[in-house]
Amino acid sequence: MTNTAPIRTTTALRHRKLAVDAFNEAQAHYEIAVLDHVAALVAEAYPETTHLTFDHSAHDRRIELHALWTTRHDGTEEQLLDVRQDGATAALDLDELADDLSDALAGLHSAAWSTVRPDPRPDRRWVLDLPPADRAERLAELVRAHHPKAGLVTVEFVGRGCRVLNVDRADVTKLSIDVIAGPRPASGEGSLFPQETERQISALVLQIHALPHLRAQHLVRVGGPATHTALLLLPQTNTHGE
Repeated sequence: MTNTAPIRTTTALRHRKLAVDAFNEAQAHYEIAVLDHVAALVAEAYPETTHLTFDHSAHDRRIELHALWTTRHDGTEEQLLDVRQDGATAALDLDELADDLSDALAGLHSAAWSTVRPDPRPDRRWVLDLPPADRAERLAELVRAHHPKAGLVTVEFVGRGCRVLNVDRADVTKLSIDVIAGPRPASGEGSLFPQETERQISALVLQIHALPHLRAQHLVRVGGPATHTALLLLPQTNTHGE
């Protein structure tokens, strides 16, 4: 009699891993979808807002909003709303906003943390950069600020993060791709962009990957099932250099 127990175990493990992957994808989708809803509500009430500051409790993982901010063209910041002083007269429900952000950032590895950075001010708050209305367009602007002729980027998803491997120029008439910058060393040392720009690019790519409609529109996976590399076609923008 053939012992089918090992086959059953292997099959069950494979399906479990597939379920875990599906769960993680759905969780990331939910976290970024909540974040986008928050950003839309803030933009409707305070259109100039570029980021907000908050405290995050390590005990119960609750969010306490501090302020809404805008960044001017010269790089200076201006506070639009002090939540603690003027929250009662705000043009949106700040308690609901804090609840939604607490939900989106509840997990230690939440996809929504890709939008968060430490506040450089000494009070140790956190800064959440509101995602742009068009992530792909903003991504193209960031890339072309350093590589004006870029048509696409090659990205690699590593764990819960990602990095840009190549910046390429695509010629659709000749069906050719020319590498402009890269490949990035396998060691991970060195970068194709300044540190802050790379942080912003990586965050946008992760968010695009988390949203199925954007992933299907902008990302093309390359390689086999065990390969986590993809091509991301950059849309044309007004900042595209000749």
